[in-house]
Amino acid sequence: MSRVAAGSPSGRARYARVTLVALIAAIAQVALGGIVRVTGSGDACPDWPLCHGQIIPPLDYHIWLEFTHRLAATVVGVLVVVSLLLAWRHLRASKPAVAATGASLILVVAAAVLGGLTVLSELSWWVRLIHLALAELTVASLAIAWLVGHLDDRSGDRENLEMRVVRRDRMIAWAGAAGLLFVILYGSYMVGLNYGASCPGWPLCNGLSIPEGMAFAVNMGHRYMVAVVAVLVFRTCFVAWILGSALPQLRWLAALASGFFLVEIGVGALTAWLASSPLTASLHLTFATLSWVSMVVMVAVLLDPATFRVPTRRRETAG
Repeated sequence: MSRVAAGSPSGRARYARVTLVALIAAIAQVALGGIVRVTGSGDACPDWPLCHGQIIPPLDYHIWLEFTHRLAATVVGVLVVVSLLLAWRHLRASKPAVAATGASLILVVAAAVLGGLTVLSELSWWVRLIHLALAELTVASLAIAWLVGHLDDRSGDRENLEMRVVRRDRMIAWAGAAGLLFVILYGSYMVGLNYGASCPGWPLCNGLSIPEGMAFAVNMGHRYMVAVVAVLVFRTCFVAWILGSALPQLRWLAALASGFFLVEIGVGALTAWLASSPLTASLHLTFATLSWVSMVVMVAVLLDPATFRVPTRRRETAG
């Protein structure tokens, strides 16, 4: 992968700040979308892009939840456009920066169109599934866009780190990241079929490891998928921790990814025990998204440290 052009320090810093804000806004927008869904507010605005034919809709809890979700999507879109303009102005020679911000813009536009179709199709589950996939990919693209804004001339021994990651570990890392995304989308599929609360117990389903019935099987299948993905994620975190002796940022990225994933599993268990309450269900999606984006960041730095960076403080050297 090509190296990121250094660009001016002030321009690179401005680009990194805006992409970070865009990333945070995108994660918040996904979390808000989860709240809209679990509270049944998705059909509060029956039309699109207006809400009840108005720019400012009536004062109602469900209406304003849905309307705020749309406003958040608009904010994300504006921030992505600004990120792309800054990338083009200050890091034009950086293919990763331009590609990541460009992909983010395409994904945001596609997600907006799917959001409108979700409303117009009366919240068809498969449209909501694609909408969530686009939102999660937008988060990942913005994470990559943020990372590539931190390259400086202090590459040194970091460039040799990628040679120490063997092919098996690379495959496991990619599989872990892809598996996390698949688990998130499968969970959306399960909720779309109204099977989210079909298994009130955890980790077993009604005391059974292999329950009978479609609803029970789909719900339990989600848990088995999480178990498989957990092995891949924690294995990758272990590799990142070991290689953190050469690149210390990998250690806190590994701690972050594993921590978010553990919390996600815990919240998932609470969601089952509490019969999929709106609070735990929305938190479950939020921590799943945080697990996904932290995994993407860690894998990117782990597999290509010569291109991707996390911000570090520059140490002053004695003259």
